[in-house]
Amino acid sequence: MRVFIAIELEDRSKRIVSEAQRTIQKNLKGIKWVEYENLHITLKFLGDLDEGKVERVKKVIKKVSSDTDGFYVSGGSFGAFPTPHKARVLFFGIKEGKDHIYNLFEKLEQELGKIGFEREKKPYHPHITVGRGKRQVFDVSEFLNLNATFRQKVKSITLFKSTLTPKGPIYDVLMRGELK
Repeated sequence: MRVFIAIELEDRSKRIVSEAQRTIQKNLKGIKWVEYENLHITLKFLGDLDEGKVERVKKVIKKVSSDTDGFYVSGGSFGAFPTPHKARVLFFGIKEGKDHIYNLFEKLEQELGKIGFEREKKPYHPHITVGRGKRQVFDVSEFLNLNATFRQKVKSITLFKSTLTPKGPIYDVLMRGELK
């Protein structure tokens, strides 16, 4: 099964991000937009795993989450990868809580490494993906002043199963690791 680890957004946070996302949607065509219910902060994409590996990942999540204090995150400004002038991935950044998220990511990287997962090659940048260019790049620099301003407490990390469908991915919660 295809799985990833993420921080879930509360409904209130999703509403705020979704409203900001709609501002961009009105002006850009050719983007595959992330559905409201799928908005989240990815910690680690793990790919296709068998049941045994998923069980080992659950143990890692339980260990890491039980050793991590809850913290607050707040939404930040709009951005794009690789650059706003040649955007393929559109996102809202994280303002408050970046260091906590990064530390959580590092703990996961370390523990997942012990069970055979490779470290990420690209630097980790906490964000909420809101859209992806399908076959082209976009200049989204006109939206750089847009913000998704929310604040929420992070109480858990979640292991999701992602099922790809023609209408887009469907995410199912496999487990939540509660933070201290």
